[in-house]
Amino acid sequence: MVKFLLLALVLGVSFAHHNNPEITPSEVDGNWRTLYIGADNVEKVLKGGPLRAYFQHMECSDECQTLTITFKVKVEDECQTHTVVGRKEKDGIYITDYSGKNYFRVMEKADGIIIFHNVNVDNSGKETNVILVAGKEENLSKAQKQELKKLANKLNIPNENIQHLEPAGNSIVFHTAHKCI
Repeated sequence: MVKFLLLALVLGVSFAHHNNPEITPSEVDGNWRTLYIGADNVEKVLKGGPLRAYFQHMECSDECQTLTITFKVKVEDECQTHTVVGRKEKDGIYITDYSGKNYFRVMEKADGIIIFHNVNVDNSGKETNVILVAGKEENLSKAQKQELKKLANKLNIPNENIQHLEPAGNSIVFHTAHKCI
């Protein structure tokens, strides 16, 4: 219980320094793909890592008080599809269960791009800061890449830990373009 209260305090202080942009169903609902992912514990987002999520679809309901995300991960050489439902708290942080407890929020948004910050607390109590860029396009502009680096630095995620997840093939249908690799 003490760990949970400490985590809540740390998250509250950390997120208080950032603006939590509001999202709407028209901005979110549809097919998405993971463009970039990084973490302070990089092993969690490397190929085969439990937090290397390949987004497929997002949908929000109740004026985005809940955010449903469908994604794939590779577990023991097998690609698995997962769906999680994040419930928004008063402070703008969504909470869900996957590979432990997750506390995530939207850091930035632009046309067809959403940058998430997630704090994962695994079953052993280890915390991992994750930054994930979801997009409807295949890549970021140079300016968006610079913004990603700045945000990662603020979260103490080394730039060398940020990975670009390439689409498989030349498919325009992003929700089927990702392979679990």
